[in-house]
Amino acid sequence: MKHQVLVKEINFLLDTVEKKRDKQRKKVKCYLSQVKAEKQKLRKKLTRESSAVNRKKLKKELDAVNKVYSMLNA
Repeated sequence: MKHQVLVKEINFLLDTVEKKRDKQRKKVKCYLSQVKAEKQKLRKKLTRESSAVNRKKLKKELDAVNKVYSMLNA
């Protein structure tokens, strides 16, 4: 009888952990899509920009976005 109670509790905990992990994966996937969109937007701005000062700023922003993307994708 005790074994059945323990098995039920363990199964419940495993299901809970799995649900939380799935929820976290969905959040990370959402963040990845947002970062990817920002990355594309910055690349587009960078190709259109002619000013050296503005290009430098955009490159710094793009580098920061690339770092975030690589951290989330890891």
